Amino acid sequence: MSKRAVKSGNARVFVTALTIFMGLVFVGQMAWAHSAVEPADRLGQDWWKVRHEGVLERVKQGNVDLILLGDSINHGWDGAGKTVWDQYYANRNAVNMGFSGDRTQHVLWRIDNGEFDGIQPKLIVMMIGTNNFSDNTAEEIGEGISAIVKKLREKLPETKILIEAIFPRNEKPDDVRERLARASLVAKELADNHMVYYIDFNDRFLLADGTLPKDVMPDFLHPNELGYRIWAAAIEPMVAKLLGDQEIVAVAPPAGFMALFNGADLTNWKGLVEDPEKRAKMTAEELAAAQATADEQMRAHWTVQDGLLCYDGGGNSLCTAKDYGDFEMYVDWKIESHGDSGIYLRGSPQVQIWDPAQWPVGSGGLYNNQKNPKDPLVCADNPIGEWNTFRIKMVGENVSVWLNGALVVDNVVLENYWNRSKPIYPTGQIELQHHNSTLWFRNIYIREL
Repeated sequence: MSKRAVKSGNARVFVTALTIFMGLVFVGQMAWAHSAVEPADRLGQDWWKVRHEGVLERVKQGNVDLILLGDSINHGWDGAGKTVWDQYYANRNAVNMGFSGDRTQHVLWRIDNGEFDGIQPKLIVMMIGTNNFSDNTAEEIGEGISAIVKKLREKLPETKILIEAIFPRNEKPDDVRERLARASLVAKELADNHMVYYIDFNDRFLLADGTLPKDVMPDFLHPNELGYRIWAAAIEPMVAKLLGDQEIVAVAPPAGFMALFNGADLTNWKGLVEDPEKRAKMTAEELAAAQATADEQMRAHWTVQDGLLCYDGGGNSLCTAKDYGDFEMYVDWKIESHGDSGIYLRGSPQVQIWDPAQWPVGSGGLYNNQKNPKDPLVCADNPIGEWNTFRIKMVGENVSVWLNGALVVDNVVLENYWNRSKPIYPTGQIELQHHNSTLWFRNIYIREL
């Protein structure tokens, strides 16, 4: 055989080997790729196309500082969360880029097709991946989220990104929840706390046993107005920080509630006169005189500063001017290090407030109970220096308390501290307790049941 023939044969062998190698590489790449990272549109669905075109039209107008990006859970800011959106985001040049049913691949397509062109937002808050659970592993969902963050960082290098852990779904803990939680942990690794941040507040939606309650997510996936309030309050400190804004101080009452504190003065409030048993024994004249003295003392220690209700730790408790029977209320509060206080219901102590570093059991328990449970189910306090939110519901003798969205007291009888031979009074004032601790309150809302 000639040298030329040998060389020709070797060349054919080389080409064949190279072809086989490239084919193996291509097959390997196909094996590695998965749907969560492959951009895909949903233009075949008319509503989706219209929403996409609407977002394009909005970003062309510019003036976009904040984007909330994701699937139906974010889409719901236009529906069940609209009131909350108006309070937190309407004045922040915010755009809702939530699309019902979207998966990571659809967000990737939207990034490639104009929704982020020509803008330079300060912050993108994103949650995506729950709809991938049926087709993708936890690792694949996490890779889909990673691909979105990578693409956003390339397109918008000056924009900060806040990744939210995927919300829990389904009533009870199950494999789906576990898979989404593992996907979130993959996404957590992207946080450098410089341009990319991560937040997980899913425990605020869940009961102590992991149950997702219907009064927060009626279909065990999408928040109602209460759920959106929990969500907005949970991320607000970080959103304000990353936007360079002041944190939102005052928001409008939920539907059906009225404000007990107007942010300007002490209308609807009075000073404390004795306890319910002693007040009941006073004549009208004695009570009026005592009330005048208590009001004067109250105004020396309870003041309104920058829209907040502030207490310097002296004097006595602050009380509602009106008595309440069955009611539901919201109240935001903040306490100093080593602080100790509470909220009296119908004039009786108390829903506990204190520093969780000193009392690890946490706030929200019915501290003065003796026969019925007194401790909270979980410690759900935010760190000292941050705001906390109580939701308190009292029907008859029974009290339920949510702290920062977590159920900490579940329909427990509140005992009558002042006369333990009697049940709790059928009506009475609500009191913000004096306990020698500096306190701050805001957003105090109530509705009678």
